[in-house]
This record gives sequence, structure tokens and C-alpha cells, in this order.
Amino acid sequence: MIGSFRLFSKLNKHHPLSPGGAVFSKGIGVSIMCVFLILAALPARSETIEIKSFDDLDRYFTEKDYAIQKWKDGTQKVPRLAILDIPEGWRKRVAPHMTVSHKKRTFFRVGIPLVFLANQQIAEERARLLALREKHPGPGPVPPPDADWIREKSAEYSLPPAPVDGRLMDVLADHMDIVPPSLVVAQMADESGWGTSRFAAEGNALFGQWTYHGGLMPKDQRNGKGDYRIKAFKSPLQSVQAYMLNLNSGKPYAGFREERKKLRAAEEELTGLKLVATLINYSERHEAYVRDIENLIRHNKLMGLDQASLAPGETVFVRLHAGDD
Repeated sequence: MIGSFRLFSKLNKHHPLSPGGAVFSKGIGVSIMCVFLILAALPARSETIEIKSFDDLDRYFTEKDYAIQKWKDGTQKVPRLAILDIPEGWRKRVAPHMTVSHKKRTFFRVGIPLVFLANQQIAEERARLLALREKHPGPGPVPPPDADWIREKSAEYSLPPAPVDGRLMDVLADHMDIVPPSLVVAQMADESGWGTSRFAAEGNALFGQWTYHGGLMPKDQRNGKGDYRIKAFKSPLQSVQAYMLNLNSGKPYAGFREERKKLRAAEEELTGLKLVATLINYSERHEAYVRDIENLIRHNKLMGLDQASLAPGETVFVRLHAGDD
């Protein structure tokens, strides 16, 4: 036993939720551990715990002395926590009976660490890319195996085929970069209704990303937009990763990437408030959407998250229940 929390599965030192790792799909019994989840570049050490209810989640945070305000003011690093699934009962049975402040606190507790884990993956890959740029400073072609990795990442970020050389690495570096945590958290709250939307509950979809290849059917599809769906994910972390890849590769967000590049060149801090205006094309509401996201950042005092950092050590994957699942 770990306090009030049963250790569900102690994974071996080379067995995080990576290719072949265990994951749980909605509607599958909790004893089944044979479903596979593909999450690239996750930590090499991890453990999985089971928390039986949201009351137990509160007690877990109290026992660990985890505090959102401490993350914001820099006196505590953000813990390496990742929920495996949004519980079935959260939307209909738990959240409606919480106060607004309790619901928001719960959302921040489980959502903020996901943002930092996803950003860490990008930051590590960016560091590798910049090291390769120093290794191959000239304009000439990059030899394998370095070229193979650069080519693979270029395709991942939807860059057009091009010779693997210094110019391609420079372009890739403009795409392969972190997203300010305050911006991610505010958009996640807005797009998912603080984690209570149907798409979040049924498909771990926290950002309402559209797809034309399967997914969850909106109840009222918009006219003239085709047969689109809302993309579903095997875990909330996958949803955050996909959102970041969308900002880092999608044509509508070229302005976001260009402004981020300028901030980098000026050695200025990347913050949500500096970049939020560039997401005017994220929603059909345009300027009104940008104002809403900016207000969310300010009202919830999320600015401090842009200076926060992720704790070292193991990642704890949390199998969270709604109390009567």
C-alpha cells in the first residue's frame, strides 16, 4: 500500500508506456493489461498506481505536498504524473457535484503535468537537433545515421521532402519547439470544458482537433465542412502531444511559429501572453477566441507556469477511477 493508494503495477526500469506498454481503453475491465499504446520518447523509468476516487486523488496530492501555487511560483517542480484515461464517471457523476474551484483545481492537477511531459519530449528532441546542427555546421549534406533521424522528424512535422542539410535543420528547428504551458493549459480548459466535454470523456480529446479519418461524431456537424470527426486518443497525454504537433506543423499556425522564432532570436522568454494573439486561426471565433484564452491565462494566474519546470525522476502513471467505476 502507498498511503490510500494501491500500487497497481510496478513497471520494470525499461518499461514505461512506450511501444508494447500497458494501457487501458474505455469500457475495458481494470484487470486487463494487454492493450498497447504507442507513445514515443517517454521516460525510461516509471511506475503505475491506481487511485480509486477523486477524493483519494485529493488525499494523494495532500500526502505528497503537491501544490499548484508552488508550481506557479517556482518553489516546487511540476510532478511527473500522467493519468492513463479520463474516468467514465468524471463528466456525469463527479464534476457536476464539485464546486467550480474544486473542479478547476482537479483539472489543473491532472492537466498541468501532461503539458510539461509533452514539452519535455519536444525539448529533448530539439536539443538533439541543435547538437546535430553544431556537428554539421556547413551547407553540405548530412551523412547517415544523423540524416535518417532528421528525415524522419521532418516528415513528422509535415515538412516537404528536401535534401538533408543545414537549411533543413534550420527549418526543422523553427517547428520543433515547446509551447508555453500557460497557453496550452488555457486552451485545454476552454476546448474541453475543464475536462468535462463529451469528447474528453469518450475519447480523451482535450483540444477538439478535427479529423476526416474516423473519430467521434459531433452531434451537430457544421454545414459545408464535410464529414469531419473529433479525433480520439488512447490517453490524455497523446491528446496534448497531438495538439502541440498541430501547432508546430499546421499551416494555420505559421504565425505562431514565426513569432516564437523571433522571441528565440531576441533571447526573450516564450510566454503564453506573448504568443496567444498568433492563434487567431485556431477557432472560427478568431479575435473573440484569442481574448477568451488570454482572459483564462490572466484570471487563473497561469503566467507562472511559463517559468516552471518538470521534476526529475520517475514518471508516475495514474489509473484514476471515478469512485464507483
